[in-house]
Amino acid sequence: MLKSKIETLLRNHVKESLSPKQEDISFVSTIYNSFTDILGQNECRQIGSFPRYTAIRPLHDLEFEGDNPQDFLNELAKLFEENYTNPTSYSIKTKIQTHSLAFIFLKGEDEVFAVDIVPAKIRGKNEFDDDTFLVPEIIQFRSHRKKEDFYAKLQSTNQNMKWIKSDPLGYITIASNINKENSDFRKSVKFIKGWKNACKDKNENFKLKSFHLEQLITEQLKIKSNQTIFDSLFECFTDLKDNVRKPKIKDRADSDKYIDQYVLELNESELSLIDQAVDAVLIAFEKFHGNVNNLINVGYYKRFSKEMFLFDSKIPVLVNTDLEFEIEGYVKRVSGYREYTAKVSSLRGDALNNNSIKFDIIKNNIGNDSRKWKIRNDDNSPEPRGEIGYETEPVRIETTKYYGKHYAECYAIKNGICVAKSKSDVII
Repeated sequence: MLKSKIETLLRNHVKESLSPKQEDISFVSTIYNSFTDILGQNECRQIGSFPRYTAIRPLHDLEFEGDNPQDFLNELAKLFEENYTNPTSYSIKTKIQTHSLAFIFLKGEDEVFAVDIVPAKIRGKNEFDDDTFLVPEIIQFRSHRKKEDFYAKLQSTNQNMKWIKSDPLGYITIASNINKENSDFRKSVKFIKGWKNACKDKNENFKLKSFHLEQLITEQLKIKSNQTIFDSLFECFTDLKDNVRKPKIKDRADSDKYIDQYVLELNESELSLIDQAVDAVLIAFEKFHGNVNNLINVGYYKRFSKEMFLFDSKIPVLVNTDLEFEIEGYVKRVSGYREYTAKVSSLRGDALNNNSIKFDIIKNNIGNDSRKWKIRNDDNSPEPRGEIGYETEPVRIETTKYYGKHYAECYAIKNGICVAKSKSDVII
């Protein structure tokens, strides 16, 4: 499919299926205002993906920081207990934690939305003249369960909470500035977050973090500000396996730290799971026929040892259906004949076994920039293969040995893009 068509479908999907609707925005605004009515607008800073406009549906959390030291949390809870008016139809459970005050909105026993009020001390200014802060170390944990586990560990070991440097407003300003130059920035981030959440839903051991993915795309667009949604997603996905092997993105507030430091804690099984998810979504892009939801929910793919794909060489598949490109396989009809005469497409079964097939390009109005061939045997074959290699001649000769469903595929590469491909199935 042409790049322009893919990008139209991606943008529409992000808008219709991932971006918060007006009712979501109004809901968050109503809740935020209900808290600032008590705390004061000037004492609060909304942080996280929502003020960066990179949040996706369904919304889960609203975090904001206020200049309330630890000693005031109990008084703050009492203040809310006496004065807070719940603007929603949900019930609220309040938790006073070591360095934050949590409000959990419930429908029955199920958490619908949560607000964390985190005390913060103004530390200074960043290069945008935004305030920077000192915040409790707990801010690094996004889920309430992890925060509670961390609190319990501190209490059991009689440790004090550390205060760390934070620059949430700087991240908001950078996101805003990039989006002014490239409106696909937020769309790319929302797509990859939707993919990440779908992977997590399928397997709890999928450990990628949304903020990490957002910052990877941010770093790309700092350098390549004109990247479209397809370009930024393709680069992010094809680089992702390397980018989870070691931390690479410095924390804005503390240059001695990395926002992706957590990747050092990933074990081999968790890294392999990320690799399989990356392979699955990139394979889905190579085979894309229009359903974006299938891209996001594609899951995992475990490849065979020799199997290769065009994206391994950072070659995107953007097929132009107006181009003519076709291959055909020809088989030696009788053992010993020199000519390949019978078409593979007309044969099935034992006629192909222990034989030789010549795959030839029979239609080509593209030119001869370069070609790649892929030979893939049946999954249950002793040698599934799947390697990809360049060929200078428009033919590829293979011998047949194993029963099953195999195929040969040829790719026409022009200016580093696969603009056409053709497949020949071999059933033995």
